[in-house]
Amino acid sequence: MGCPSRVQADEDVRETAEAVAIAPPRLEVQVGERLSFHGRWFGIPVGHGWIEVKSQTELNGRAVYLIEAEGRSNDFLSTFYPVHDVLRSYVEVDTLRPLQFEKYQREGHYRADEIVTFDYDRLTATYRSLLNGSVKEIPIPPDVHDIISAFYWLRLQSVDAARTIPMQVYSDEKVYHADIQPLRTVTLELRRRGTFSCLVIEPVSRLKGILIKRGRMWVYVTADARRLPVFMKMTTPWGPITGVLDRGSF
Repeated sequence: MGCPSRVQADEDVRETAEAVAIAPPRLEVQVGERLSFHGRWFGIPVGHGWIEVKSQTELNGRAVYLIEAEGRSNDFLSTFYPVHDVLRSYVEVDTLRPLQFEKYQREGHYRADEIVTFDYDRLTATYRSLLNGSVKEIPIPPDVHDIISAFYWLRLQSVDAARTIPMQVYSDEKVYHADIQPLRTVTLELRRRGTFSCLVIEPVSRLKGILIKRGRMWVYVTADARRLPVFMKMTTPWGPITGVLDRGSF
């Protein structure tokens, strides 16, 4: 067993490096699951968000999961940089590939309202801006994901501490290659939440708006079948950012 390590300035989180057994994943997405988070910047609370599998429904005659995510800045951050983002993905039940992705983004003075549809026969994603009416077609690989479907697909994969998982992810009118790199297993203590056996992973990519070009991200996912992302920390040019899963999500 290694020595405990503090990974957040206010000591909300402590980790101990040790061998952890990684259970097989669940076999399917859980309809009704809602994961909510609170974020900090330099240890200061700045906002909250959630992601929820709203329902299993149909889109163009195909069975899909409707998954929605939302993020908001708190009163402190909103005084100088208000944020309110809503993402929505229609994810095919059989393949977990996205059929349609929607983004409604408000960050400071920036605005984006867009819908992207994925055509796997033509291997094309069609981007439509709801603000200026522009349309663009982007070539895609047959195994592409959006940022929401990627999260759920990854949680259903068998993982170990020695195997990198490659992915192709659509974001902001481009397709990026990403490698999900397992780093180590740890016991993670979260104040007021409990102690969890976790696998620490690092997504390595340059997705605009998800991984800052000059930053790095580490995600602590539970080693049980749920693969819950209980803690995240990120380095950026604007300082350290952390996110913790709320107690009601366990």
